[in-house]
Amino acid sequence: MDDISEDDLIVRFDELVSEGVIVYGPHTTHLVEDEDYPIEFRICPALTKKPHKVGASNEAFQDSRPWGPGSDLFRPSDRLTMCQLNGTHDLALNLFCVDRPQLLVVTSDSYRRQHEPLDADDFTVMLEVLRKWKSWYMIFNCGEKGGCSRVHKHVQGLKGPPHAFDALLRADEGKGMVPFQYFLHRFEQGFAEASPRVLLEVYTQMLARCRSTLGLGNEEVICPHNVVLWNDNLVVIPRRAGMWKGASANTGGMMGSVWVPDQAEMDKWLQLGCANVLRELGSQ
Repeated sequence: MDDISEDDLIVRFDELVSEGVIVYGPHTTHLVEDEDYPIEFRICPALTKKPHKVGASNEAFQDSRPWGPGSDLFRPSDRLTMCQLNGTHDLALNLFCVDRPQLLVVTSDSYRRQHEPLDADDFTVMLEVLRKWKSWYMIFNCGEKGGCSRVHKHVQGLKGPPHAFDALLRADEGKGMVPFQYFLHRFEQGFAEASPRVLLEVYTQMLARCRSTLGLGNEEVICPHNVVLWNDNLVVIPRRAGMWKGASANTGGMMGSVWVPDQAEMDKWLQLGCANVLRELGSQ
């Protein structure tokens, strides 16, 4: 990864877009606030091609090789992969994009599943990406109720900052409100110095708080949640649902960046009330 620059990512991305491999198109941006929580809607018609729930298919990619045996991630070209990380993950370009580019970090073991919590290897590769490209943030959608659409375990990299991150910081300092429960920890030593083991310890503690918030018993294996790593902070959001009255969100959506394929989807959020949607998808 040392010899891969952001320019290299963009060059490869543009090539694959021009060849019709990566699904990417223009979008319009619409900014709103609800209960002082900022939301950035991006309407991108190209997203109509993206599967939005587990098990959904796409005829355009039905003949594509999966990302290994047991995987449900489409891999229409080996050139999506930039390199291997830690011997445990592939660093790749995301197939369905609104940003130019977006990253996909997927487990080399294609039988790993998205409802599994993050482990030390996951944090190792996430930190490697964040140390390399400091203007990016990493997200993880754990389980269907956490907003995932594919079950092969993966995390994603997006250009920062998360749109509503400052709102979470203000609320954490007692200077505002957020419509859902979240847990935030700042690593004073920074991601440059923090070890994967330390991140895993803090995350494990937050996950226990998520289970308590959601009222999950020991017999319930899956704890739906979202994870954000940005600017030396770890955010964990317990999730009750992946969709409410037709409005859905993954980690990015909970952090104020909602990507939809058309105006009707945005209107649905506005009619329901953006804060109400986030409140029902998360936990109060």
